[in-house]
Order: sequence, then structure tokens, then C-alpha cells
Amino acid sequence: MKNFQKWLEKYLVPFSNKLGQNKVLQSISSGMVMTLPVTIGASVFSIFASFPIKPVADWFAKVGITPSMSAIVNGTMNILAVFIAFTIAYNYAKSCKQNGIVAGLFGLASFFVLMPQTVPGKKPVNAFQMTYLGSEGIIVAIILSILIGVFYVKLSKNKKLTIKLPDSVPSMVSSSIEPLIIGIIIFIAVFIVRAIFDFSPFNNVFDFINKLITTPLMHVGGSPLTLILIFALSNVLFTFGIHPAAIESVVIPLIISMMVSSTPAFQAGKTIPYLSNLVVFAFSNNDAAGATLGLVLMGLILSKSKRYKEFFKVSALPNLFNINEPIIFGMPIVLNPLMFIPFVLSTFVSGGIGLLAVKIGFITNYNPSLGMGMPWTMPKIIADTMIMGWQGAVVWLINFLLMFVIYLPFFRVADKQAFEEENK
Repeated sequence: MKNFQKWLEKYLVPFSNKLGQNKVLQSISSGMVMTLPVTIGASVFSIFASFPIKPVADWFAKVGITPSMSAIVNGTMNILAVFIAFTIAYNYAKSCKQNGIVAGLFGLASFFVLMPQTVPGKKPVNAFQMTYLGSEGIIVAIILSILIGVFYVKLSKNKKLTIKLPDSVPSMVSSSIEPLIIGIIIFIAVFIVRAIFDFSPFNNVFDFINKLITTPLMHVGGSPLTLILIFALSNVLFTFGIHPAAIESVVIPLIISMMVSSTPAFQAGKTIPYLSNLVVFAFSNNDAAGATLGLVLMGLILSKSKRYKEFFKVSALPNLFNINEPIIFGMPIVLNPLMFIPFVLSTFVSGGIGLLAVKIGFITNYNPSLGMGMPWTMPKIIADTMIMGWQGAVVWLINFLLMFVIYLPFFRVADKQAFEEENK
């Protein structure tokens, strides 16, 4: 383990540091981190809005506070792409010593301009759709905000495109007037992009990007190994800031179909036809994407740096309830080469252990009705126990311990770096 840690420090850390100096990647990472107060604060309400204990959830609904808690989630985590559209463009312009606020506003405005502005139905309504504001819009927000940031910085360096006012004009007014021509140029470019997609079969850039990712997966079969590969791919995309919802939207209907088909066999006490698939689905992400609960426990116990000690204290509770956006964007795991290997490897290990448990006859049953009705915020060890019996708890625990071991050398290197920085 020590030799492996030394190898990481010798080869991977310099690469990670060099990559971290890239302005584009640095801006994406910083932009994601800026959303951390929103995601951590809202994650508490997310747990209560979808509380895993039904009597308590029913009481919240009866009292009438569930809609208000859901509103906090909808106004924060479910519109994360909106914040990202601003923060990444802001950070890129700021790193280039330009006006970050103006760049961020251009990024945010361009994001809304490209978005469909009508909700279809018998009577179409002029409104923005929530699906594009959240997980399905994150990849567009990342690409767009970087492009807008780069475009704004390049145009700002051309003095002919900035309006200079006399020194007698208040700086607040002059800084607002300066980028008017640049704004017109940016919106002309955004208009052209929108017009092109309006006349295309995709209708908008959001659907184009999401179909580009999900369409190939729709033609892939539902074998256990395929499911492991799909979830591994979703973790790869997550390390680049692309939320796995785009991929899961294809996989989940397939899994639900398997659960529905398996229900009659379960009720009759017969062998579950899709047992391997359903068990692999349950364990591929042992406790949220990347099986990061072991990493959280490790941080709480082993952290030497104040940075990680404090960070894992505030992110532990959300992670227990399968909300690990604070870990993904706050540690961060996004664009962090050091954490890429264990994060992606976790799916192969935990999914593989689940498949092995079925093959050797350790797990022989799966309750598909519970699987379909289980709240997503239910801690995975409880959900797995209820769906697969005590065997599910044992497999979860084995995976948890393996994830602890897998993350250990990588976390030690990250923690050592943070500790040394703090000592300076």
C-alpha cells in the first residue's frame, strides 16, 4: 500500500497538478465548487422531502409541509445547471483578469436563450421546463459557459469593441456600458445556434446532446455485464461534471420492466428470471454513485488536514441518504485525476461482487415489488436488506469494506497534499 501511495505521489500527483493549472478545467472545477453551499444546504431538505420511512413521509404530507420542502429542492439541486451556467463563465473570465460578473451573466442568459421556452400540451404554455434546468441541462451548461467565457475574454481584449466613457461617469455605470457591443455579438452567435437547432430534427441543443449520449445505450442489451459497463460509463461522465441522469433515464425503464416481469415469479415462490440483472443494478453503485460512503467514513477517521475533516462532517449525512453531489462537486471528484481511478473502479468491483453473490448461490431472491417502491433516499444497507434479506446486507458490507480499501491510498495522497498546503 505504501509503495502504491509513493507511485501515486511520483506520477499521478504531478499530472493532477499540471491538469489543475489548465484555465478551462480550473474554471469548471471552481464553478462546480461554488455550487457547494446550495447542494449541501438543500440536501437536508431533499432527505425529508422524500423521507425513507413511510409513516413519517405520510405525516409530512398530511401536515402539508412536503410541497415546501420539495420547493427548496426544486429551487436548488433541481436547477443546478442554471448556477453552473453562471459560475463557470464567471471563473474563466476572472482567471483571465476580465469582468467575471459580466461573463457569468452572458453565460446564464445564453443558457436560457438556447432552452425550449414552451411546455407542450393541448394548450402550450410559455415556460422553461424543469428537466432542462437540472441534470439534463448540466452538460450543456458546462460546454456553453466555457464557450461564452472564452468568447467574452477574446472579444474584451479588442479595445475597438468596448465602449469607453469619460472618467466623470461613475464606474458602476461605465463597467455596465463597456461590454454592450460584445453582448450584441455574443447574442447574435447564440441566436444562430438556436435557429439552426430550431430547424433540425432535434429541435434544441439540449435534446441533441442528451440523445448523443443516450441513443447508443438504447441499443445495448440488459445483461449484467452490460449494466456494470453502463454504470461505469456514467461514473466516468460524472467525473467530468455530467450528471448520470442522462444515462439512467435509459437504464431505469429497462430495470423497471425486469422488475415487473419478475413479480409473478416472486409471488409464486419461483426463481426470479432477471435475478442477476437486478442484483447487479442494486450493487453497481453500492451507496450512491462511486460508492463514496466508505470515502466519507475514511475522511472522518483518518483526515489529517482540516479541509477534509470539516468537509466530510457536513457531507456525511447527505451521503448516507444517497445524496453525494456535495462529495462530487465539493471534494471535488469532478476533474480530479487522483480520484478518477477509484471512483470508476468502484462500479466494476461492487457490481462484480453482486454478480458473484448470485453465481455462487449466496443471493437467491429479490423482492421486485419492494425494489420498485423503495424511496431513493433510503440508506442502501437498509434497502438491500429489505429487498434481498440478510444476504443483501452482507454483500453491501463486503462492498463497503472493499471501497474503503480501494479509496484509501488515493485519499491519503489527497489528504497529505491538503495537510502540507495548510502547514505552509
